[in-house]
Amino acid sequence: MIISFKEPHMYLRQWNNSSVCQEIQFSAQADCKLLECRNVTMQSMVKPFGIFGQIAVSSDAAEKLLDCTIIVDSIFVNFGQHAVHSLNTAVQAWQQNKCPEVEELVFSHFVICNDTQETLRFGQVDTDENILLASLHSHQYSWRSHKSPQLLHICIEGWGNWRWSEPISVDHAGTFIRTIQYKGRTASLIIKVQQLSGVQKQIIICGRQIICSYLSQSIELKVVQHYIGQDGQAVVREHFDCLTAKQKLPSYILENSELTELCVKAKGDEDWSRDVCLDSKAPEYSIVIQVPSSNSSIIYVWCTVLTLEPNSQVQQRMIVFSPLFIMRSHLPDPIIIHLEKRSLGLSETQIIPGKGKEKPLQNIEPDLIHHLTFQAREEDDPSHCAVPISTSLIKQIATKIHPGGTVSQILDEFYGPEKSLQPMWPYNKKDPDRNEQLSQWDSPMQVKLSVWKPYVRTLLIELLPWALLINQSKWDLWLFEGEKIVLQVPAGKIIIPPNFQEAFQIGIYWANTNTVHKSVAIKLVHNLTSPKWKDGGNGEVVSLDEEGFVDAEIRLGAFPGHQKLCQFCISSMVQQGIQIIQIEDKTTIINNTPYQIFYKPQLSLSKPQSGKEYFHVPDSATFSICPGDEQPAVKSSSLPCWDLMPDISQSALDASLLQKQLSLAFSPAAGADSSQCWSLPAIVRQEFPRQSVAVPFGNYRENGFCTRAIALTYQEHFGVTYLTLSEDPSPRIIFHNRCPVTVLIKENIKDIPKFEVYCRKVPSECSIHHELYHQISSYPDCKTKDLLPSLLLRVELLGEMTAEWSDAIDINNQGTQVVFLTGFGYVYVDIVHQCGTVFITVAPEGKAGPILSNTNRTLEKIVTFKMFITQLSLAVFDELTHHKASSELLRLTLDSVFLQLAPGEEPATALLPLYRVGLYCRDLQLDNQLYNKSSFHFAVLVCQGEKTEPTHCSKMQNLLASSRDLEEYKENCFIKLCLTLNEGESFLFDIHECSFELKPARLYVEDTFVYYIKTLFETYLPNSNRDGHRAALQGGTQTLPVQVRQHARALANPVKLRKLVIQPVSLLVSIHASLKLYIASDHTPLSFSVFERGPVFTTARQLVHALAMHYAAGALFRAGWVVGSLEILGSPASLVRSIGNGVADFFRLPYEGLTRGPGAFVSGVSRGTTSFVKHISKGTLTSITNLATSLARNMDRLSLDEEHYSRQEEWRRQLPESLGEGLRQGLSRLGISLLGAIAGIVDQPMQNFQKTSETHASAGHKAKGVISGVGKGIMGVFTKPIGGAAELVSQTGYGILHGAGLSQLPKQRYQPNDLHADQAPNSHVKYVWKMLQSLGRPEVYMALDVVLVRGSGQEHEGCLLLTSEVLFVVSVSEDTQQQAFPVTEIDCAQDSKQNNLLVVQLRQPRVACDVEVDGGRERLSEQQYSRLVDYVTKTSCHLAPSCSSMQAPCPVVAVEPLPSTVKTYHYMVDPHFAQVFISKFTMVKNKALRKGFP
Repeated sequence: MIISFKEPHMYLRQWNNSSVCQEIQFSAQADCKLLECRNVTMQSMVKPFGIFGQIAVSSDAAEKLLDCTIIVDSIFVNFGQHAVHSLNTAVQAWQQNKCPEVEELVFSHFVICNDTQETLRFGQVDTDENILLASLHSHQYSWRSHKSPQLLHICIEGWGNWRWSEPISVDHAGTFIRTIQYKGRTASLIIKVQQLSGVQKQIIICGRQIICSYLSQSIELKVVQHYIGQDGQAVVREHFDCLTAKQKLPSYILENSELTELCVKAKGDEDWSRDVCLDSKAPEYSIVIQVPSSNSSIIYVWCTVLTLEPNSQVQQRMIVFSPLFIMRSHLPDPIIIHLEKRSLGLSETQIIPGKGKEKPLQNIEPDLIHHLTFQAREEDDPSHCAVPISTSLIKQIATKIHPGGTVSQILDEFYGPEKSLQPMWPYNKKDPDRNEQLSQWDSPMQVKLSVWKPYVRTLLIELLPWALLINQSKWDLWLFEGEKIVLQVPAGKIIIPPNFQEAFQIGIYWANTNTVHKSVAIKLVHNLTSPKWKDGGNGEVVSLDEEGFVDAEIRLGAFPGHQKLCQFCISSMVQQGIQIIQIEDKTTIINNTPYQIFYKPQLSLSKPQSGKEYFHVPDSATFSICPGDEQPAVKSSSLPCWDLMPDISQSALDASLLQKQLSLAFSPAAGADSSQCWSLPAIVRQEFPRQSVAVPFGNYRENGFCTRAIALTYQEHFGVTYLTLSEDPSPRIIFHNRCPVTVLIKENIKDIPKFEVYCRKVPSECSIHHELYHQISSYPDCKTKDLLPSLLLRVELLGEMTAEWSDAIDINNQGTQVVFLTGFGYVYVDIVHQCGTVFITVAPEGKAGPILSNTNRTLEKIVTFKMFITQLSLAVFDELTHHKASSELLRLTLDSVFLQLAPGEEPATALLPLYRVGLYCRDLQLDNQLYNKSSFHFAVLVCQGEKTEPTHCSKMQNLLASSRDLEEYKENCFIKLCLTLNEGESFLFDIHECSFELKPARLYVEDTFVYYIKTLFETYLPNSNRDGHRAALQGGTQTLPVQVRQHARALANPVKLRKLVIQPVSLLVSIHASLKLYIASDHTPLSFSVFERGPVFTTARQLVHALAMHYAAGALFRAGWVVGSLEILGSPASLVRSIGNGVADFFRLPYEGLTRGPGAFVSGVSRGTTSFVKHISKGTLTSITNLATSLARNMDRLSLDEEHYSRQEEWRRQLPESLGEGLRQGLSRLGISLLGAIAGIVDQPMQNFQKTSETHASAGHKAKGVISGVGKGIMGVFTKPIGGAAELVSQTGYGILHGAGLSQLPKQRYQPNDLHADQAPNSHVKYVWKMLQSLGRPEVYMALDVVLVRGSGQEHEGCLLLTSEVLFVVSVSEDTQQQAFPVTEIDCAQDSKQNNLLVVQLRQPRVACDVEVDGGRERLSEQQYSRLVDYVTKTSCHLAPSCSSMQAPCPVVAVEPLPSTVKTYHYMVDPHFAQVFISKFTMVKNKALRKGFP
């Protein structure tokens, strides 16, 4: 990206009087260009615009003022898919600087991959480009020239001569073939163009023969090629290659008839297998190959020959090597299998790994029945039942099951990173979308035989247990069935449970009671065909479906006060045909804070009461959770058990009477002082999704606070409760106690609370965080008006005396209240609301003063900022539909945009400085720029409703100078957005209040345009597949579900506003829906009432829901107007509205005139009558015209003649400007409709007959087509004349409306402007990458845009490229290099008379006679001679005098230089750039000449 400022000016002034004042003025012409990676050209993103500004700073002892004003001319911004791609990759590249190990970014729009055995060359047609691409290499490609046809051609480097293929277009996805003829041979190159993203494409060049391997070991391959040479002799060539395990070879550029046979051998062995003859005709077949191996083991493999795209020009042959049998065991442990070859009397054992891993069976022979028996451990006996397998089984299975997918999907497995489509064992990822059937439940194990991969002959043998039982809890569990212990399941263990005949229970051994405590009985429920369960005892039985979850509880201990309750979630799901039963702890705690947190989980009786003063911290079990880190896998731990409080009796109580609560602390302090370290209990219940818990520090303070606010959020996901702890970014109440005594706070709750509410104790000279019960219970409701309850205060006295509660304190209003505290005296209570937090300060009379001066001290700096933009126009381009010219889609235009930042209005009470931000826009319009090109109905989508007369829009300087003009401008603005901000953390701002106002607007919606934009929308989104792949890789280790993380983040970081106001909105909506019938609603009035909420403290989802419900209800109440505005009914609502407006004006205007005098009364009567007639005639005409238009459109649709319909739509867009033109158009279309109705009887059957003849259809199809054509023709006889008559009425009505100036449809602001790719200027990158790549690593010192002046006086655009050795001259129009001058042989200077003329002189020394040149002594050039003299004179002073120097000096005589020819070239340049160029040229030339000796 290049951001340039032309003609920048800056002035700085400073003066001193009582204060120091500084003023900076600046102005410039700015623009922005972006690198477009398809053609490596520069794309204008922001057109040049003027900017002027001034900054004034004045400071004195009391305050510092900073005032900034910026005025900007019209800004035109263009962006399309290419700009989004360039910016996105640039941002990703910056981010990658921190982690260089990540994979390489793809900047270009094309990635060309060579998947052949040969080295290829390719380049753009009609250019000098040729790029070498080795086998299995890729190249990020951009076009060499945007002036030439953008087609590629390819040649094979190894064939000696560059014989290029036919050109190929790579702009559209698909598979293409190009052939190259050379010396009697034909090479076929298959080119596959695949879409990577909306902008990027991958081009894979491959041959016809693809060889790949599914084997687990590498093999060596010999391919035999037969072809007829140029002399007619048969030539045989052999190609050797190593086929790596689970990989594919680069494809061979051989025809099917050339590749006739191949053979293989084990890697490192010498013996080859027998030759495999390949049939060039058969599309699909398989054979078994025996691979000789030196270690005496027999290796047999399948060789399967498949055909991609059979019977087409681009067909390819795919040869796949795969094992005979693959074993996959889903058991938790490895298993021993016994492989018996009973016909040969042989037997051997093999170990198969468990956990879903695959392993090929060894020593298997084809066409021989093998018997498999299974053994779990060495000490156990093998299974009695043997499973017979053989290679012939695959034929029986493959004929039953049709292979899913295509052959090309097999090929996709070998491209790119290894993708495991199988879910990870033990398949316990909860996925609500999966729906599988359970294989069986009455036997422990099942052996399943199936096809391993589609089209491959390998047989898959799977060992499936009936179920897997996973213990994810923290407890070692015992499993009971009926009354007997079945087995023990340690924590974190996965076992295969026995086939349950009865309901099962889980139990925990508790050492204190030396017994095993059991849960409720759980019965597995299968479908109707399941075996009958034995009737259980009298105990309670819970049913667990195949897909579902149940809760189970185990109460540990026998004595009250020492009992614990363990809660489990037992879930079941079916994956891979196995029932996965998972036992998890019911509650999981996640720590998102950087602190270690201790917690006490308790279960107590629910006693709903408020005002309990003291909370006694029970002596119960304490658990801790480590601090979380910044990684996504934050620290989480299961909550093992809840301590039952002593007040809970032994008898089983109703669960609704028990309540769970957590106390939090930062240190596990015990003893008498422990109550100061633990927070008040937080209730764990689904009704309270978010609580702010004030966790005390104990004895120390942090910034005056003795607590830290921790947000506790509650979520349930698949039966498991997730409690997330994170630092609360927005505590609800902060209470500052400036009194020397401890104060108690009590909430005045009117209703009975749902849980026990305690008083909050505030130590002396201390601050705490707090949250009211009202706030906990109402979150995340978004109410219209939310009033907080009042608070009562009391002093905590020494001894057993208790003071009285004070009067109620209203905390809804800001300000200071005086309250009397018994036992202390009068105190000042200051209440400030700021950004969702209520600050309450209680201070005695003496300390009230300094607090206010403290708040004033923060208001020293006052900042004001004003910015005025004359016009802001944003154009969205579509650059993919047509690559040569990008077309404009949408244009958003904003007029007179004003941004203002000023200090807030209430600085006295605010703790942090408030800023008021206003954004104003005089007018806004969204245009459909495709209106002139396509058959869309509306040219404008959104615009202002009743446009006021354009008042004298005073100049911006006057507007900013005069406050009256500014207020008038603000009053007339179409859009107003006012925000109140306060400074947040890390230089960011928090929104305090928000107000939005929109003047009446018009909205035009057309379904066909919406669908068109929707199809293009995805191409503008940046490619994010790479991030998804990274997340998938981390998914194996991720313990927390993504939904839980996202929801917890939304709950912990709420939307908080003091006030949100959206003023009433009035819209006139026109909707055209082209469904089966044409339905249109014309100028339907919709009005929505004011939306006001405050204070807002809720989630973004809840706020959006409240907004949606408000406006949906408003639209529903106006449903009558919507129906009344339907054009098919004649728009009676708009007619009534027009008549109403006319009648109102008829009486209102004379009455207004009567109050001002007789002359004004007469004028009022005249204007009222005119308005009355105008409104009634306009309403009537519009109603008739709309009805006729709707009828005509529907008749055109019913005619079933596509050509007639599209022709009528095209004509309908040409609206008449007068009555005469309307009549002429209407009559001509009526005539054409009548003619079309008669001609359609003959024309429609003929058209259908012609279509069926072109497709070579059967006689029955032809007859059917003719009959349907006759039907269409008869239909047209009735519909076309009616449509033509309605069109006559419609066109006449439009002519009258347009002629009288009553038309309502707005027009586009700017005509669409297409950007042609071939007119874009080259970028600096293009010169380095594309034009100078032959120089190795060229360094371009400067690229100077010039105008080449020829001797004949012709001028052409060009560019001078200055490199370290050569000055290149490039022609911009031809996009080629024209001249190259060695820098050592040229001089460069600015013309003495014209400073915009650059003169380059080339000196060519003329060579003397041949005798001189061939002589033994080389003559020095003038340049070399001057350098020699320079060297001698500089170094002679360092020589010591010797005898040789005493001799008579031999004078060095310069050789008279040969006359040289001088050629002069003239270039017109920007004078400023010319001086820079000359200085750089001098530097490069001196460096090349090695001028200047040490």
